[in-house]
Amino acid sequence: MNSGKIPRADNGTRDTAGIPDPGTNGVVFVRHGEPAFPGKKKYFLGKTDWELSHKGKAQARHIAEWAKGFTWQGCFCSPLKRARETATIICGKSGIMPEVRHELAELDLGEWDGRTKAEILLKYPKLVQRREANLKDFRHPGGESFADLETRAVPFLSDLMKREGRWLVVSHAGVFRVFIHNVFNIPFPLSFQYDPGYGRARVIAKTGGAVFVKDFDELRTGLEEKK
Repeated sequence: MNSGKIPRADNGTRDTAGIPDPGTNGVVFVRHGEPAFPGKKKYFLGKTDWELSHKGKAQARHIAEWAKGFTWQGCFCSPLKRARETATIICGKSGIMPEVRHELAELDLGEWDGRTKAEILLKYPKLVQRREANLKDFRHPGGESFADLETRAVPFLSDLMKREGRWLVVSHAGVFRVFIHNVFNIPFPLSFQYDPGYGRARVIAKTGGAVFVKDFDELRTGLEEKK
């Protein structure tokens, strides 16, 4: 996987939330705030349903202050607590109600879900190697592959991109990865480099016959190519 820096373009107005102007048509994809991890170790986190940490709630409030400056057609969110909490905080400032969509849930990591990465590496070294060799198609024991997630999430997001107006989506890194992989036809391992951090957003805009992610010039395609 390419580990170099991602080329970025700072186009458009930016405010204290660090988010480009969303324009009038498109989707603002918000990754939920930081979860309340049970410890300081690194975890495989998919459908394990942890709530937001105090920091995660503060991150959601920060996005909420930014979002209240715009009119939204609506907001869709994952059913998992960390996403629903984030969406509720954001929408509370904008006078809208988040709608839960199960298509937007994070990747189901099955037997690995909620366990530390060190534990999984120790217990399943060969499976971890298989996963690293084929990130998209590796199906986690008792769970999903990223290809499964793509099949589940991308049709809903693609339909949403066809709608007029400005929309909010509050979901997860895995969902964002499969979406940009599908829309912009980038190698799947490269999609990890575009992850928004906890409580951060990506603006997926439509204008002039194109769909693109603001701040990333290489993530651009023609609308006619996605029909």
